Amino acid sequence: MGSAPKLIITDQDLGMKVAVERVLVDTRHRWCMWHIMFKVVEKLPKSQLGNEDLKKELNSCVWSELIEPEEFEESWNNVMEKYGLKDNEWFTSMFDSRKYWVPAYFRDFPMSSLIKTTSISESQNIFFKRYSKSRSNLVEFLMYYNNALDGQRSNNNRLEYLDFNTIPTLKTNSALEKHASTIYSDSGFKLIQSEIEEAVDNVTMVTVSTVGENEIYVLNDKFSKNWTVSYSISCDSYACGCKMFERLGLVCSHIFWILRNKKLKLVPDELHGGRWLKSKFVKPVHFGFDDNIESFIVVDETKQEYRDMHADFYDIARLIEGDGDKIRAFRHIMAEGKKEVLGEGNVLSISEKRQMIENFYGSEVPSEIEVHPPDVVSTKGSGRRLSRLEKEIRELSKPGRKCGKCGEIGQHDSRNCDKIQELKKKKKRKQQC
Repeated sequence: MGSAPKLIITDQDLGMKVAVERVLVDTRHRWCMWHIMFKVVEKLPKSQLGNEDLKKELNSCVWSELIEPEEFEESWNNVMEKYGLKDNEWFTSMFDSRKYWVPAYFRDFPMSSLIKTTSISESQNIFFKRYSKSRSNLVEFLMYYNNALDGQRSNNNRLEYLDFNTIPTLKTNSALEKHASTIYSDSGFKLIQSEIEEAVDNVTMVTVSTVGENEIYVLNDKFSKNWTVSYSISCDSYACGCKMFERLGLVCSHIFWILRNKKLKLVPDELHGGRWLKSKFVKPVHFGFDDNIESFIVVDETKQEYRDMHADFYDIARLIEGDGDKIRAFRHIMAEGKKEVLGEGNVLSISEKRQMIENFYGSEVPSEIEVHPPDVVSTKGSGRRLSRLEKEIRELSKPGRKCGKCGEIGQHDSRNCDKIQELKKKKKRKQQC
């Protein structure tokens, strides 16, 4: 790809761990938290399986992104000692490998709050499976792949249109919120808006002091927790102890309180966070600012015409939503326009289709095919032994059937009914004892 990724997430595959350390020397390796926390129930002693307090304290310790590594280690040791897990081999090994999976050790890594599991790659797999088939040849694969990209681009154009033409609802009288609505996309603005509301309603100042060229603020939030915000006068920069901007690229409520206290009306450029910004072509929908958003020269007229076409379509669709007659009329107009632009769309014969594929591929179909797709192999992990919990979940997910001998609906039939009934009796006698 030309450069190594900044972060790679895998399950607890020791072979992958060694390979990443040897080959991707500058890449941060992280283990999937879902895979690890899913195993907790299997590794707990039977005496602790129903202990909800243990699960609550362990989750609070492990999943928290607002604690430093030292705080995590102290909290972990307290939980292990309190519930007698200090000598548990699995929990000990997980603590030894804590730098690979615990969020406290990724607080300074960009987007660490969004990327904790392998769910992103899994969602991409599901997305492309909607468009592709496992037995596709190379030409079909390229066609399917392009269709998938067209689907993503179409959705992106729809979201950009909404950003261009939708006026967000403001919840405070803060000028910062008004400016944020002009620079952030819809999803980004909703997150930013909640932080601004928090700054207005719940954040209060505890102390303020000056150390050299830095102003040090101690602020209290709705959870009665104190956070330290540092403002560098010389660099005009902000840093908060919660590190939300470093983790997510979003300004936290604590920094917003400082900005309001300084009577600022615009979010400083260094606090924008590139991931959440609108397209550079968007114009502000709330007016009243001296600083205009930069205008960019469109270098590709065809692409701009394509974008305008999408904008026109979504504008019309929004206006006629709910009016059946207008929707049918608009669809008729589109059908007529399609015939006029693309032709009547006559159905191609088999020979014409073959000729079209050969022209696209650049060679004729051979009379004898010597190269065939490889045999399907079992995927990684399919041969592993299932855990007790996975076996029980799989059994419970199977539909029940009626036994012809006892008449009960369950997971057995008349052939093994006697054994099932005997096991039930033994279990009942044990419970009574």
